[in-house]
Amino acid sequence: MAAPGAQSSCPIAGTLALVGEKWTLLILRDIHRGICRFNDLEESLGCPRAILSARLRKLVEHGVLAVAPYRDPGRRARSAYVLTAKGRDLVVVLAALQQWGLRHLPKVSEVLSTPVHLGCGSPVTAGLSCSRGHRVDADSVVPAGAAEEVAPAPTRATAR
Repeated sequence: MAAPGAQSSCPIAGTLALVGEKWTLLILRDIHRGICRFNDLEESLGCPRAILSARLRKLVEHGVLAVAPYRDPGRRARSAYVLTAKGRDLVVVLAALQQWGLRHLPKVSEVLSTPVHLGCGSPVTAGLSCSRGHRVDADSVVPAGAAEEVAPAPTRATAR
């Protein structure tokens, strides 16, 4: 049996191996907010240069970020970082972390930017849904193997 937290075929362990440390998640947060140049990221985060460089390199190597060259007039070419489709899929994780922090960490109240739906401007919340599209809460979610052992709670439709 593998030690707790050991790298395995577990998707949570694999995801944490890639993005599960403070600087990486904050880098992804800032790039999603539009801060995408190395110097701007360094200033925003206060992250040591060597760590920032290593985290960006790892995210690019794993296809979470892509490098987009740019050149300011009269300056040398530089790189900006953009989320790939793989990186954009992590936006739900960032939204969930923000939502959880606002709800459960009493000293956390400043929101740098609340995610909003581009189509209507309404705030976005992270949530759970089943593959059939039903919105569910955490109390109605069990590990896949346990689903057969747990009888579903009666709903209005089944309680009649």
